[in-house]
Amino acid sequence: MNRIALAAALALTVSTAIAQESKSPPSGTESLPKACQDASPGQGATGKAMEMGDMAAHSMSDMGEAQMGSMKAMQDMGKTMRATHGIKDPDLAFVCGMIAHHRGAVAMSRIELQSGKDEQAKSWAMKIIADQEREIAEFEAWAAKADKAK
Repeated sequence: MNRIALAAALALTVSTAIAQESKSPPSGTESLPKACQDASPGQGATGKAMEMGDMAAHSMSDMGEAQMGSMKAMQDMGKTMRATHGIKDPDLAFVCGMIAHHRGAVAMSRIELQSGKDEQAKSWAMKIIADQEREIAEFEAWAAKADKAK
């Protein structure tokens, strides 16, 4: 009896995991609006290989906190942007790609504000954050509207 109950529990767990996985957004699109997720095939194996190559190209021991943060921001942006390249609708692909690109710029600008010393560079970072966050909100609103129009 216990083996049957264990087998049933295992089967239920596996089927639940498969169902949840099929509902997960494509790789790289997790942070994008639903319209982007629905239209994207994800970054695929090539994108994952590129991501691993990016990490291998730099010696982690040679990097400070700012460099590590910048590298992570670039990797996150690249992963998400690669996932948008497969979107067939050119308008939606552009908007989704720009959301990822702008978020990367905001993340890098925040690193500048935390670690930078030059007042001009910090001023640019503050302007980038304000401008890009406003544009991200516009792009997200457009994507939500496009999703409802389907």
